[in-house]
Amino acid sequence: MLERRALGAELLDGPDFSLQEAVDTFRFLVPVNCWLGGIKPVLSFFRRESRAWDRHTTYHILDAGCGVGDVPLALAKWARRKGYHIQVHAMDRHPIIVQLARQKCQGYPEISLSCQDVFRLKGQQYDYVHASQFVHHFPNEDVPSVLRHLLSMCRHKLVVNDLVRAPVAYLSTWLFTLVTSRVFRHDARLSVRRGFTIDELTKLLRDGGFHGFYLKRRFFYRFLLVMNKEV
Repeated sequence: MLERRALGAELLDGPDFSLQEAVDTFRFLVPVNCWLGGIKPVLSFFRRESRAWDRHTTYHILDAGCGVGDVPLALAKWARRKGYHIQVHAMDRHPIIVQLARQKCQGYPEISLSCQDVFRLKGQQYDYVHASQFVHHFPNEDVPSVLRHLLSMCRHKLVVNDLVRAPVAYLSTWLFTLVTSRVFRHDARLSVRRGFTIDELTKLLRDGGFHGFYLKRRFFYRFLLVMNKEV
């Protein structure tokens, strides 16, 4: 089952989920991201990166496929604590999910939210582009073009945080989701099966013409991929 990446769409990728189904899904997904590596690798990257930042400069970050905004919110709280100025442009193509994100991010004017398809953006430039649990939604043959599009919009670096496909990750997810909502149970299990191994993602990147990237496995079957604009 896990020898190759799974095909098939997650339920929240489609147009027919309800507001309650989205609420029930993110009720589980947000704490999972917090506890099991969905946010910490991104914050670790920006902690390192910010050592060279000018505290009088505002840095613009695009968050592609932002979900309910847990990563933008974590970035905004971190920047406030450290005295950095950031503007996070968070977008998702699902109106219901953006509605939930706006509720979650109230009180943080440094986060702007829009209901857009990131692939319709042309010519915009951000200092950094971030995508969390976004790339695994695409088949292997589309991954290089997805990364190339995201890279085209950043001045400095693209930061990708996503899932590592592995038996322990799938078994743990399968057991945990026994007591969760139907949509989350389906999508969480499928997400792990659509994740990458480090070797196959490395091959996809090299076959796609990318060189000099940073790719490292992180806690609980996550990976962090950092790509420079010059790639």
